[in-house]
Amino acid sequence: MTVLTRRNMLAASIAAGISPSLPAWAEGCAPVLAPLKWAPRTRRMIERLIATYGSASPSYNPARRPYAVFDWDNTCIAGDCEESLLHYTANHFAFAMSAETFAQATARDVPAHTFTGPFRTVCEQNVRFKDLHADLCADYALLSARSMPPAPTDPVLLSLRAKLVFAYDAINATCNGDIACRWIIRLLAGHDAAGLAALARASNRWHLAQGMGQETWITPATRSGQAGIVARPIQTGLRLTPEIADLQWVLRQAGIDVHVCSASLEDVVAVFATDPDYGYDLPRQNVLGVRMDWPGGRLGLDAAPNWPVTYRAGKVRAIRQALAGPRGYGPLVVCGDSDGDYAMLTEFPDTRLGLVVNRLSSGLIGTIASLAAAQLSAPQPRFVLQGRDENTGEWRPSEQSIPLGSRLPTLVAHSWNHTD
Repeated sequence: MTVLTRRNMLAASIAAGISPSLPAWAEGCAPVLAPLKWAPRTRRMIERLIATYGSASPSYNPARRPYAVFDWDNTCIAGDCEESLLHYTANHFAFAMSAETFAQATARDVPAHTFTGPFRTVCEQNVRFKDLHADLCADYALLSARSMPPAPTDPVLLSLRAKLVFAYDAINATCNGDIACRWIIRLLAGHDAAGLAALARASNRWHLAQGMGQETWITPATRSGQAGIVARPIQTGLRLTPEIADLQWVLRQAGIDVHVCSASLEDVVAVFATDPDYGYDLPRQNVLGVRMDWPGGRLGLDAAPNWPVTYRAGKVRAIRQALAGPRGYGPLVVCGDSDGDYAMLTEFPDTRLGLVVNRLSSGLIGTIASLAAAQLSAPQPRFVLQGRDENTGEWRPSEQSIPLGSRLPTLVAHSWNHTD
């Protein structure tokens, strides 16, 4: 595999029709970003920030290095690598735990609950988590007892995967966010570090080759079980974001440290973020995420001690614990895309600029997007927007984004909601 350095990343972008240029700079001058598909004003605001606070500035203090913090999923990449890993693991029945451990993992922390509204059966019946959990355990026990991997069309496998994504989406929508973060991670229990990294790499490679879109997973009629027949849409595809990879490289060249803070399992994100083949090539210690115990060298069900769930306010706590506290100051730049990033985008007085990948979301992140839209002519905005075409996963040279299934660029909207 060819290593995706900055130069051949930009060359690949040219081949893809992105038409970048590879900027050069003289010693003592601030590095600049390749145009690629940046919104021009957003790129200028970031370049000005780098010139003001980076190593080319007369006021730069190497003993007080500025730093930037990026969300990972749907910010540094298009798509969610942990949710994609769940889909890949379910499709290949690549789990590493016993049926007994699976039963514990999928029941852990989830309250007795009856799902309603969008989380009902295809026949519009409410779904009790107790019944859904019983079906998950029954399907998993059957599959794990077999000596051979299931065929892709096996009704038991199709039932398991449909009810897994249904359960995850329902828990994510109705329970505390910390519960959902741990729940999806516990499905990876039993893997050792090398095995989990290999599985994550395989998932990343496979999803990078798939189209960006949506498909529906549904329970086969022969496996209705206790909960009934359920169906859920899943997002397909992952895409690299060369603009982010280039930005992170330029920041580091300018003496501004780059860190990631994700609500996904830290070890899964690190596979993507530290691999030079993907163009990001960040130091492992600069990746922050959800941490778990590893009893006997294998991923367990318990949270790592003395570390927050890196979701919403937990991201702020993690940044303070790992970065702002020891350094004595907060991040210069924060980049995110969803409600899960709102707190870290707004909580630090030292932050001079927040970059929001525009997913046309409502909620908390929608308030930031609206503020950024209102500041489009401001000389020193607090927040800037970057547009993306969700049909391709590629950025657009505009603050406006195009939602999946549409061709219409839009600046702000209130009919989508992303909370990762």
